[in-house]
Amino acid sequence: MKISKFLWSVVVVFATVALIAPQQVEAIVIDGRINGQIVFTGSGTITGTITESNGINSNGIGSNGIHELDFNGQNFPHGPLSVTSATGDFIPIVGSQANFDLPIRWTGSGSSVTLLDVVPGVVAPAWRILTGDGNATGTLFSLNSVTFDEDSLTLIGRGTTQIISSDPLVGDPLVLKHSDARIVIQGTGQDFTYNNLTVVTTAVIPEGGSGLGLLAIGLVGLVAVEGLRRKIGTRQNRYA
Repeated sequence: MKISKFLWSVVVVFATVALIAPQQVEAIVIDGRINGQIVFTGSGTITGTITESNGINSNGIGSNGIHELDFNGQNFPHGPLSVTSATGDFIPIVGSQANFDLPIRWTGSGSSVTLLDVVPGVVAPAWRILTGDGNATGTLFSLNSVTFDEDSLTLIGRGTTQIISSDPLVGDPLVLKHSDARIVIQGTGQDFTYNNLTVVTTAVIPEGGSGLGLLAIGLVGLVAVEGLRRKIGTRQNRYA
């Protein structure tokens, strides 16, 4: 059975990656998915920009405007927030604090919400903390829902989380772990200020397994489909 030029090109790409990867392993190791959860606590305030007069109170909060969650603290509007618990791969330095690089801004309410200030791969609201041998980050890319009033807030979104670690003093390589993440922000308070705000970031492992595994399965499938296609073609030529 002959294999088409396309399939040969895919095989060549895999062979090239296999040859190159061992040479790079001393510089950086991609160590798969993250497991675990990390929780921050702090204070936050929602403000709003009035775009229409209907249904908006004196604070500018309503479904027709742009809402902004600022994180209170010495680095306002970025925080900081204190790390209160961590599990799995999240190992922050004791007493470490997280800062958001951007306030969280959105339009709409309930499940009809749009996160603003997001350019995938360039900029998005994200937190960062120091770990014992590196740092961890969590980035918010989209919102599933936001419900809030002057006494309570629940914000549910999706994003990614990443852990970078290394110990150059003992010659360890740079290790990168990454995963999709569910980010939930909740709080209670008054007058749209939530003094017991919690930010929970949970790593989410896709059910389908690693991307490399899926790519390998796809390659095998392509080879099988190519063989079947050629076999059918040969039979059709026989009876033509």
